Amino acid sequence: MKHLAIITAAVAASAGFASAQSTIVQTKSFSGVPDFSEPLLFNKYNGLASNLLNVNISYSLTIVGGQFVMDNDANSPASVTANFGATLDATSTDVQLRDNTFNLIVDDVAALNTGTFNLAPNQGDGLNDYDPTGPDGAILVGTTQTKTGNGDVAAMFLGGYVGTNQFTVNAIAKQVASLTSNSGVETATTPVSARGFVTVTYTVVPEPSSSALAGLAALGLAFRRRRA
Repeated sequence: MKHLAIITAAVAASAGFASAQSTIVQTKSFSGVPDFSEPLLFNKYNGLASNLLNVNISYSLTIVGGQFVMDNDANSPASVTANFGATLDATSTDVQLRDNTFNLIVDDVAALNTGTFNLAPNQGDGLNDYDPTGPDGAILVGTTQTKTGNGDVAAMFLGGYVGTNQFTVNAIAKQVASLTSNSGVETATTPVSARGFVTVTYTVVPEPSSSALAGLAALGLAFRRRRA
């Protein structure tokens, strides 16, 4: 029974090594004034495809500064909601960036400044002067806004992440500037700056040979202790 217990313990130790998981994390940053596209280069998983359990894509988009000017040139008051900032998309022709529902993981992610304003009728200024002076004008001043998220790549696409070469993810940032109920309201925008990152995380298991050797080592150690 003692021998059986020793063998059982050794097998359990081997199973523990076999089930162990580790992560490989790569983070690439981008920055600029939208609209821009920045290529981010990542390494593929240089191991057995069967050992790659999961690929997670996470992201962050931060906008800084900028302003959105409104000037009501109509003869009636206007209640308007302004949005300005940037959106982020991540695309690749080398690998798939879709989750188990086949949706893009980083798709039109928006970091925005938002405000609602009640503008009086035109106070006598002209067209195309973009006068933000009240009561018929206003300015939405940009603040720092951040949007984050993540998603797992669909299992059927994991094979594309295995190899000895690299792949490119394009981080695409675009300006956003919109105004609801903008009849008669002219606008001007000072664009935001955008920065952020895309992170690719591999969840992997050890090579089968390493797990087997670890199990055999545990078994040998257990027998040596029993003999002693």
